[in-house]
Amino acid sequence: MNTDSDFPPVPRSRSAHGSPAHGQTTEPEPDPTGSRTAVAVDNPDGVDLAPYTIPPVPAIGWDPGASPRRRRIALGLLGAVLTVQAALSLRLLAAAHPDEAAAMVAGRQQLAHLLHGTPVTTDLVDRVHGSPWLYPPLAGAAADANGIWGTRLLSLGFALLTTVLLYSLTRRLFNERVAICAIAVYAVLQSTVVVGFYAAPESLAVLLVALAAWTTVFTARRHPALALLAAPPTALACTVAYSAAFAVPALMALAFACARPYHRVGPAGLRALLAALGTLVLLLPYGTLGKVAGWSPSHGNAPGSAGSILVATLQWAGLFTVLAVAGTIAYARREQMNEHDAPERDAVPTTRGLRALLGATLTVTALLVPAAHLWTGTSGALFRHLGYGMLLAAPLAGVGLTRLVGAHFRHPQLGILAWVALLALGLEQSALRYQNGPDSGRLLAVLAAHTQPQGRYLTEVDGLAEYYLGSVSKPEQWVSARTGTEYRDGAGVQHHGDDGSVAAIRDGWFTMVVLDSTAPRATDRAVSEALSTAGHYRLVAQFTSPTGDSSTYKVYLKH
Repeated sequence: MNTDSDFPPVPRSRSAHGSPAHGQTTEPEPDPTGSRTAVAVDNPDGVDLAPYTIPPVPAIGWDPGASPRRRRIALGLLGAVLTVQAALSLRLLAAAHPDEAAAMVAGRQQLAHLLHGTPVTTDLVDRVHGSPWLYPPLAGAAADANGIWGTRLLSLGFALLTTVLLYSLTRRLFNERVAICAIAVYAVLQSTVVVGFYAAPESLAVLLVALAAWTTVFTARRHPALALLAAPPTALACTVAYSAAFAVPALMALAFACARPYHRVGPAGLRALLAALGTLVLLLPYGTLGKVAGWSPSHGNAPGSAGSILVATLQWAGLFTVLAVAGTIAYARREQMNEHDAPERDAVPTTRGLRALLGATLTVTALLVPAAHLWTGTSGALFRHLGYGMLLAAPLAGVGLTRLVGAHFRHPQLGILAWVALLALGLEQSALRYQNGPDSGRLLAVLAAHTQPQGRYLTEVDGLAEYYLGSVSKPEQWVSARTGTEYRDGAGVQHHGDDGSVAAIRDGWFTMVVLDSTAPRATDRAVSEALSTAGHYRLVAQFTSPTGDSSTYKVYLKH
């Protein structure tokens, strides 16, 4: 029920003596307290009846009382959304992608080093853009337990916990209705579905960002010092995946925006300052702050034109972003539906400025992530990085969906239409994402046929051969072209990086070279030119993506 629900006046007629006519009711008369409306009923049979009263209309969208029935319904809907999300992710059956394979191989070696002191011999540790001691060992343990399925199920667990935290923090910001709409929208997005079944550190990093946001919202009314509780998950998220730095500005602003209705500007600003300082202090050890600050989307990711990045962003996040921005505008302009969940006695006055601040804080990251990829001209990990912005903007997308439906569910068909459109896009886009690379099965067959126990291999397809061909080769035999080669030529000159790869190819040092067109442009160009001029290698296989994009694998074998 909403405050804009008014009962229409009851028509009445009176007898000649001024009393109500037979079969009519009198005008409602307010009681002395003004909280209930007394209504006298005509009594045609002459029997004295006590007047009844109409209870007051609640001032929020849902009854503010925490009734067991309301909680059961909300938890049932939460379970239904989690089931749908898990089903969408579990249907994505495919071989490991190079990034997943690299994480598992590096993780296994890191885990063995932690447990048994075994030396780390693979250079795939540098392929994981985060601390090698956090996510990779978890991925390695899951891979040891159940291969790629174990690692992907670990990511699925992280994703489902993220959705639960999103529900809880949205409920605290608004109410159950908005929270259910927010998670229903978030759970079917391509980034959510894919990262929820993808062996990458972003799955854990997004969970930690959600935990930091939940902690910030949970402590908004309390002492400013409690804002420090959000610093550990924020710093840990940035350490697990450097890309989580996208969410840090929004988390700091959220510490101010969600506390401002309950505190003056000074204490609210102090909360944001304490959260920022706590995060910085925790990132200082081991040079982590420098790594996070120096990270950019261009590190190890495929190049992309501005047009392709914009098209991908519109396809993967366009409708969701429109819904979130519309929710922000509608919430800032009018709080008619009173999405706040606090009982009236605990309600705080909100102004248009405060509502606009909260909405902009939550939605800005959804626009920041594609802007950063446009600035750096890279698109390789865009589908994973969009998850940070979508997570934080989801509460306002929930507001947008509830406003679209309207008070008293006046237009449920509009909400259903918007959600079905998001579901259809998520289904198609997540399936294409798992088919968006060349045929790795055919590539592995070629590599297995030419792999030798004593061979040396340069590859831009990090991880696949090391993971699937572990029985016929060792990880140290495969050198990542993305990180470069340490090579000393016949004259005793030491070469590094791309120059080392070029010098080794010129001398015919590698047995086989594998190229991937999604590798960094400078590296791919340097290696390709060296192969064409060295005269030691011939092209034995080439596989183009079955979806028709420009991604291609090429395999060169030494004569």
